[in-house]
Amino acid sequence: MMEKTLNQIIGQLIIAGFRSNNISNRSSIYSYIKKYNLSGVILYDEDLKKTGLGTRNIESPSQLKKLISSLQSISKTPLFISVDQEGGHVNRLKTNYGFPEFPSWKHIGLLDNDLITEEFAISVSNTLNEVGINLNFAPVLDLDYGDETYIGKLERANSGDPKKVIKHSRIFIQILRDNKIVSCGKHFPGQGSGKGDTHNGFIDISKTWSVADLLPFAEMIESNHLDMIMISHVHNNMFDSKYPSSLSKEVVTNCLRNDLNFKGVIICDDPSMKAISNHYELEEMFALMINAGIDLFCLGNNLDYDINYIPKAIKAIYRLIENDKISIDRLNHSIERINNLKKKLNLNE
Repeated sequence: MMEKTLNQIIGQLIIAGFRSNNISNRSSIYSYIKKYNLSGVILYDEDLKKTGLGTRNIESPSQLKKLISSLQSISKTPLFISVDQEGGHVNRLKTNYGFPEFPSWKHIGLLDNDLITEEFAISVSNTLNEVGINLNFAPVLDLDYGDETYIGKLERANSGDPKKVIKHSRIFIQILRDNKIVSCGKHFPGQGSGKGDTHNGFIDISKTWSVADLLPFAEMIESNHLDMIMISHVHNNMFDSKYPSSLSKEVVTNCLRNDLNFKGVIICDDPSMKAISNHYELEEMFALMINAGIDLFCLGNNLDYDINYIPKAIKAIYRLIENDKISIDRLNHSIERINNLKKKLNLNE
């Protein structure tokens, strides 16, 4: 197979982060979309190395709409334009840039009012639609274990009651789906009980995790509400004593695919998080993740910015194919799931 063709197959597995709030044919993201046929991009408002509001991709609604339109015009296939828009602390579309205010997901859970949840979801989906964002890395399906935990103290979890999480998440997802926006349930198999932050290092939830953490995922797979699920980087001996969840075949294939019968797209949390990048080289990481069953890689390139991160990632996966560490068939199954999701939501219309 020609190198160019193979690179463009690999590119369909990647959602890429980039620096810039406008695009020209000299932009690195322009060349990566053209050269590698990327699956999509992820947008941030703050560049973590530059610090400060509006230092990355987002300055205002009109600027963002123009940026997204430019990105879509470059690509021969429709791009996933993704963002973390949970509300509250994790909120890329801030009032500072002229967007509406979005309360935290915990606030929505505390109010526990279906109509308010609907209004919240409509506001989120209208805001995303207006600028052209079609993939939201939300809702958080982790249970709320209180302020001692990383997810809990940032008010990212809706409730400690799985039934409430399921009820509000179904409303949220359905409204986004009606507006042709893909939702992504996270962080499988549930990281609500984790005290630390996987952005910063290794987190083990083996002693605090319970089967209840699986319930929002299991029930919403069964009711066909989940098109995409994000895998956490937490370590959980209940599944795998050797590998963190995102690198674990036990978690990704045996539990999520086989036991819970999930047919949708499986994406990993950003592998540049220290829980992974401190312990695994790029090539080894991709080999483990792909063989575990990950379909799509969110390479945010924001924690540690490297202008060559996307070419390095493509090259690493290319070498794995050349050396028979992963198979083309395995990648094609992932690409089929990704393309089916894009078709399902008519992203090309």
